[in-house]
Amino acid sequence: MFCSPQILARPTPKPPAGGGFTPTTFDGASLSNATLSNGNLTATRSSTSTGGAQSIAYKAAGKFYFEVTVGASHGSTDSIGIMASSYGYGALTNGNGGAGSGVWLGGGSIVNNGGTVGSVGGAANAGGSIIRVAHDAGNGKVWYALNGGNWMNSGTADPATNNGGVSLLAAQYAPVVGFSPFGSPTVGDNFTANFGATAFTYGVPSGFTAGWSA
Repeated sequence: MFCSPQILARPTPKPPAGGGFTPTTFDGASLSNATLSNGNLTATRSSTSTGGAQSIAYKAAGKFYFEVTVGASHGSTDSIGIMASSYGYGALTNGNGGAGSGVWLGGGSIVNNGGTVGSVGGAANAGGSIIRVAHDAGNGKVWYALNGGNWMNSGTADPATNNGGVSLLAAQYAPVVGFSPFGSPTVGDNFTANFGATAFTYGVPSGFTAGWSA
């Protein structure tokens, strides 16, 4: 069945100063075989072993949207997603069961709790690719999309209406990027997150916070 392309809203402007919104960053204490730059928004691989970076802000309630831009990615299961603090980068990139979910960039598979649960429609590891993430903590769900494509590569999945998406294990989750030891991992591979400090490239789903607060 043919599905019409998703209509995107205007990019969300930067939250005004004094508006009460402070976007999160990656946490320097969470690093494994990686370094941070760009105000702790760019995570760069420093080893070909498993690694990554995670945000400092875990959520138990609320609806949040963020984007991560691929600078370079060569590990086949390099990941962008969300996970609980107890999950770990090895579990994220190996596909182990537990409280973690993300997109494996090499093929575009969406994984959750150790299993493949969908796709963003194809490989997402090209430089400049943007992974969009919408997390509804209250309903325990997350949606992913590649660039301007449909959520979950589906014409019906929609965070705004709680339709489709990935059902998560009960936990508090925070944004994460993972560097995989599989494929052709390359020192210098990197991802840059936008947690709401600047305008987003794509529209924020209705009812979701424009960013991930600290």
